[in-house]
Amino acid sequence: MLGLAKRTRARLLLASTSEVYGDPEKHPQSEDYWGNVNPIGPRSCYDEGKRAAEALCYAYKRRSNVDIRVARIFNTYGPRMQMNDGRVVSNFILQALRGQPLTVYGEGDQTRSFQFVTDLVSGLIALMASNYSQPVNLGNPDEHTIGEFARTVLSLANSSAPVHRLQPAKDDPHRRKPDISVAKRELAWQPTVLLRDGLLQTIHYFRHRLSVDEKPQNEL
Repeated sequence: MLGLAKRTRARLLLASTSEVYGDPEKHPQSEDYWGNVNPIGPRSCYDEGKRAAEALCYAYKRRSNVDIRVARIFNTYGPRMQMNDGRVVSNFILQALRGQPLTVYGEGDQTRSFQFVTDLVSGLIALMASNYSQPVNLGNPDEHTIGEFARTVLSLANSSAPVHRLQPAKDDPHRRKPDISVAKRELAWQPTVLLRDGLLQTIHYFRHRLSVDEKPQNEL
């Protein structure tokens, strides 16, 4: 893709990730933070793969003047996300709607920040339309513990499912929160969708999909 962008003089977007920060020692995470990544841990292929992709993009920019944009995307959710993708939002919603225990690793005091998909899309459009070529965090700076998030999902899904605690996952980042000062300054962007509103839309979508996917064949 970088070679194609070079030949056609196209602007290229790299969808990078907050995982480049690893288990951060700086909080919140700004774009100038180099990260704290275990290069041989169970999450390393994804983390280091994205870090390597960023390095390649900037090598092409320096050597061949390829016009790149790099978005470091934080946890994103919304309708039409894959229900079985294994991430915390989809896991919790599915478990809540099915009355299954919500699986929380450790004490649930690790934090995450969740942005609604429409906020991400508007941020990507603003980034691609801008003249800013350095990495930009795109995420919602509202920080929630996983335990708090589980309770929110249960309440909004009107579910009485229990919470089941498991051993902490290895290399699971303890805190994750974006500093979006650059996005505000360079893109005039910030998220607008409240967690409650976004979750209600997502739960409604999951409930509809479950009603279709789990319906007996003779009722279809």
